[in-house]
Amino acid sequence: MTRYCQNNSTQPILRTISCYLSGREEALRKAWEETAQVNTPLIVDLIKAVPEQPEFETHKETGTITKKKIKELRQSLTQDSDRTYSSADSLVKEVYASWLKLYQTRKIQKEGKEYFLKNILKSDAELVEKSNCELHTIRCKAKEILSQVEEFIDKINNSELQITQTRSAKKKNNQNNNSINTILNKLFSKKINKSVKQSLNYTLYEIHRESSDSLTQCAVAYLIKNGNKVNEAEENLVQLNKRRAAKEVEIKRLETQIQNTRLPNGRDITGAKSSQAFNNLINQVPNDDEEFAEWTATFLKKISNLPYPINYLYGDLTWYKNEK
Repeated sequence: MTRYCQNNSTQPILRTISCYLSGREEALRKAWEETAQVNTPLIVDLIKAVPEQPEFETHKETGTITKKKIKELRQSLTQDSDRTYSSADSLVKEVYASWLKLYQTRKIQKEGKEYFLKNILKSDAELVEKSNCELHTIRCKAKEILSQVEEFIDKINNSELQITQTRSAKKKNNQNNNSINTILNKLFSKKINKSVKQSLNYTLYEIHRESSDSLTQCAVAYLIKNGNKVNEAEENLVQLNKRRAAKEVEIKRLETQIQNTRLPNGRDITGAKSSQAFNNLINQVPNDDEEFAEWTATFLKKISNLPYPINYLYGDLTWYKNEK
């Protein structure tokens, strides 16, 4: 069953109801055969086939996969078309939508940490060299940017900001498309389109990415690495190196998680995979520790031995009362 929690929501909330299936033995046998011998093997085959397609790398990059793609793949396996197959398409799509979301989350986290390490977490001396300005100049520019951004965020989050550009302003922006005002105007448009609250950290990162002015970039990097404030004290290089080392560890951990992300396997309702893993552990010698860990994980993994359900919608059902 489904219901929608908000009027503007497009994602249904799924509710599972446990019911007692009553009927003639012949009907029950038919239902079991449909789920166990037709629906579940098809879903398992589909789950295995999805990552074998050439466009799967594109799906990983975009973080999405459509039911249409799943349907096309399923039609290459079987030309039959009824509720069983439509249900299989939907279930496999949900499985990979969840997997791709997890993959994308880790990928974005890794890219964000790499950007921070490479472009933000620089010493004051490195920022001075890159900007070709004194540290005092960088700090003054950082204060100027911080004041401008805080004012912008206060207005944009209270829906008070009106973007009006005079001819001279437009001409100036055309000459310098990477000015802070132009970047903030772009962020305002994003805020209107997405209806999200603007944060200080997010805004500073956007300015750093979009600006082509080295002093602006260095001033923003100075702010972010110091917790979005101007630090007048002398920099502690030992602490800075510790932060860099910690960030490298975090990146390495995410790289390992991404590399070791297991693809969906589908339910093993016959127990064949578990039996094979147990046989390997008893009778085979693994090539390395990684293979041994894989066998152990497969054997110990608790996978439902129930077949996949067939998702019937309201249009598929006929309701009636038993005559008494």
